[in-house]
Amino acid sequence: MGYVDSWTQRYRGVDLGPYGLLLGRLMVRRRAVHLAAGLVGAVLVLRVAQFLVGSYALVWPVLLTALVALAAGVALLVQRVGDRRIAAAQHDRVGRLWPVDFTAVLGRRTRILLTVSYVGAALLGFVQLLSGDDIAPAVVFLCGVALLAVVTYASLRSALTRAPIAVDHGSLQADDLLRVNDARHAAVAYPVLLALVTMASTASIWLLTVYTAVSVVISVYAMAHEPLTPKVPVPR
Repeated sequence: MGYVDSWTQRYRGVDLGPYGLLLGRLMVRRRAVHLAAGLVGAVLVLRVAQFLVGSYALVWPVLLTALVALAAGVALLVQRVGDRRIAAAQHDRVGRLWPVDFTAVLGRRTRILLTVSYVGAALLGFVQLLSGDDIAPAVVFLCGVALLAVVTYASLRSALTRAPIAVDHGSLQADDLLRVNDARHAAVAYPVLLALVTMASTASIWLLTVYTAVSVVISVYAMAHEPLTPKVPVPR
């Protein structure tokens, strides 16, 4: 089932405003997801190529870090550009009558995932740095984690503070759902991917394994209970 189909099936019978407006915004997000997935695929291909070549040159972690950061930031860029174009095409718009609730948008489990993924990544990088082995890759990794944190903050801030794109009550409800979708998508554990492709050294393998396992378990649990397409009450 495609990205747009999953939304239309999940919210069948729910008033989400004009279908054209919703479809346009979903297409923007589908494009962002596809671009991010393509970049993640490129990261994995390059990591395999590095392994086959047997190279430990610093250019590899730098390149992989840049691609992971780009994968994390592409959704923010594509969504901002796409939403601005869609908003400019709407002549009549309605605003919110209540402030955005940060805790409701992001969710408790997703906040835990963010904390574990970034604190764990920082701990992993500093352990590698203090061990004295492969200092340069550890520095690159920590810089990458900091860059990912900036991108994630920008994505979350955009999702929580942007003006709604809505023309009626239904599209305002759809805007709230997309806001939740955008915020939780920004919480994807990119630091784990970065660690796996740049920090798989003998000195940090056990810490990396524990960090990855814990992050994966929390990610699966968070996605099971706080999916990117959240539930809304179906009007009777």
